[in-house]
Amino acid sequence: MADIAMLSILWTICSIPVITMGAASAALMRCVLNMNTEEGNWRSRHFFRYFRSNLKNGTLLWLLFLLAAAVFIFDLVVLSASGSPSARIQRIIAVIGMIIWMITAVWAFARTSQFENGIFQTIKNAFYLGISWLPRTLVMCVLWLVPVALLAFAPFILSRIIVLWPALFFGGTAYLCSKLMMKPLAPYFDFELPDRSGPDEESEPDLI
Repeated sequence: MADIAMLSILWTICSIPVITMGAASAALMRCVLNMNTEEGNWRSRHFFRYFRSNLKNGTLLWLLFLLAAAVFIFDLVVLSASGSPSARIQRIIAVIGMIIWMITAVWAFARTSQFENGIFQTIKNAFYLGISWLPRTLVMCVLWLVPVALLAFAPFILSRIIVLWPALFFGGTAYLCSKLMMKPLAPYFDFELPDRSGPDEESEPDLI
């Protein structure tokens, strides 16, 4: 819990400039995935190392997702007052776009944190994983959308626990999502997942 809280705080601090949120998210996902593989590299110094190594690709990936989200939200806001058939079709397209955006985003930063691929290849692979493992993807989407749901339907609850958000929610949600990602991502790792039934063996393999 202390490690998750520390990672959550580091993610919050590194995401304050907004533009660096992608690199921070990649570093966070790398750390929580390492927790599940028993690699051992999830302390604060490792977070900053992964943050620096993902600064370029993570930032570019985040800016693309941010631009796409801005376009979809703008369409929904602008077209919300119109009742024309074409506006309704555009709203449906925007909603579908947001769903695809979410399905892809929950995998994209985990992928870019582990593997060195081009931006569009990362997005393509993330979308493929999201569709291939749709039930797990939907659970992860729900976990990340908890603050939005509370803000929309229970703002009084959100106001009472918002002080805990930077310290627990982001790291805790990322950790739960990493648990769901282990089986789908296992074939892409260059090491075997730890055998929980046998004795622990110390190893720190290098990931791509």
